[in-house]
Amino acid sequence: MDTPESEGPATNSSTLKRKRSASGDASDVIPAKRLRFIAPNRRYDFDFPDSVIYYVAKNPTSAKLYKKLIEACRYFFWKNPILVTNFLRYENNGMKANFSESERNICLKNVPFKFWVSGDYSIGFDINSSFKKDLVSSFLPRIYRCEIDDLTLQNQRLTTDEFLFVAAKTGRVRFYDLTVVNRDGKEITFEKLVELIPEVYSFKYYFKDNDKTVTAKSVKEILKLPRLHNFSEFRLLNVPEVFDIECFFAHIKKSKGIFELEFAAALSVPYQSRLEAIIDELIGTHTFDYIPPFIFFPGLDFEKFNKLSDVCLENDFYL
Repeated sequence: MDTPESEGPATNSSTLKRKRSASGDASDVIPAKRLRFIAPNRRYDFDFPDSVIYYVAKNPTSAKLYKKLIEACRYFFWKNPILVTNFLRYENNGMKANFSESERNICLKNVPFKFWVSGDYSIGFDINSSFKKDLVSSFLPRIYRCEIDDLTLQNQRLTTDEFLFVAAKTGRVRFYDLTVVNRDGKEITFEKLVELIPEVYSFKYYFKDNDKTVTAKSVKEILKLPRLHNFSEFRLLNVPEVFDIECFFAHIKKSKGIFELEFAAALSVPYQSRLEAIIDELIGTHTFDYIPPFIFFPGLDFEKFNKLSDVCLENDFYL
């Protein structure tokens, strides 16, 4: 193909050197091996028309295929410069990624390419970091495509379009204090959020304090989704009183998945009594044709807590 390899987004080699994090933790040091992106210095002649090769370079169908292309010929990288990472996280106030066994915890601040994110993507739960609610949305322009298997988001605000871009193909999610809004700025309901991630089989969600996205009809709306029966685990934390526990418990009895429900502190006495009646039923049942759910609320009798824990663990429940 009559295209000089010198074409590309940069003419100088770009290197990443060892740096220590602000905390000085040696585990955060970037490996000594340099990531080199050297501009091609020769021309290629392909057996296919130029337009076909260019289309292939610009439209890779999978991260696996793209990696094979750039390993076979650097032309494809310089026509569409993307780095494939199987682990992306925010740590020590910087976005970091793994690119290979020897290239781990690479700080992305000065890497001038886009990223194809697969594997794990984690934002949150780093005591050495402080981050704003728009951290994910501000980084999205640097992401070429998301094929994330395991997604963790804490205290982030996303539009529905941003949320779909990140999470639509994800199988395992953990969301804590997550806010997803429509284009008009109005927050979507909890049931709508569940609907937007059809590939998820493992779901963990921590409701915000005084959460308004869940209502008395949320459970019935969620149960209209046929795929809810396909969840291997469904865990809800800080669940508000408005949650229809009887309706959801009836669904659990017909499911094969693992369910965990940990309720918020501010529960009325009548609602606590309703929860305790379900817990008593679980403790008193000798044989199950479903996995008993773990249910907890502040104020639950310690002895009942222990008995329910034993019942769950003896019947294939796992944390």
